[in-house]
Amino acid sequence: MSDGPHRSLPLRPHWRTLARRAAKAAHSPAEVSEALPVALKRDILGAPIKAIRAIMGSDTLFPSLRVEQLEALRGKHPGSAPANLAIDCAVATVASGVTGDAGTHMALSAAFADTMHSALRSIEEHYQREASPRSSSYVRQRLDAARHDVNCGALAREVLTGGTPPRRNTVSLPARSGVDEGPPL
Repeated sequence: MSDGPHRSLPLRPHWRTLARRAAKAAHSPAEVSEALPVALKRDILGAPIKAIRAIMGSDTLFPSLRVEQLEALRGKHPGSAPANLAIDCAVATVASGVTGDAGTHMALSAAFADTMHSALRSIEEHYQREASPRSSSYVRQRLDAARHDVNCGALAREVLTGGTPPRRNTVSLPARSGVDEGPPL
């Protein structure tokens, strides 16, 4: 375990990158905060956002029809946690009476928030089991700071602007290759 607990973290690689950055003091708090929205987008972009947007914006008077369409959409994405979460959030938004672009934005914001809460909790619990109390406390503090820097509504707006959402594999952290792009001295 010389490489650190992030290696055995049972989450996707983008969450392991976030955990590694949070655990190592060589990474600034800004770099930890930079990795969190990227990990969130990589997860949520696995959901059928375009189809949810079409259903939320459909012209129907009965909310139950939207819910039925969303549940039918769930059947097209079996076993996909991001799809199920986004659909659950869209169903809850429809139940609260919000539809259209505002409803899509509200559902996507809730999906980002739920994903963030779940993943950060998993990382914290893993570090409590696998690392020393000092290390787990350090990781928790850095993840809390990053959590406060994230605006889920702004992330949802960013994904929804431009018509079609970006593909999941196009979202990544910027590469740092130059000498001047290293850690601050």
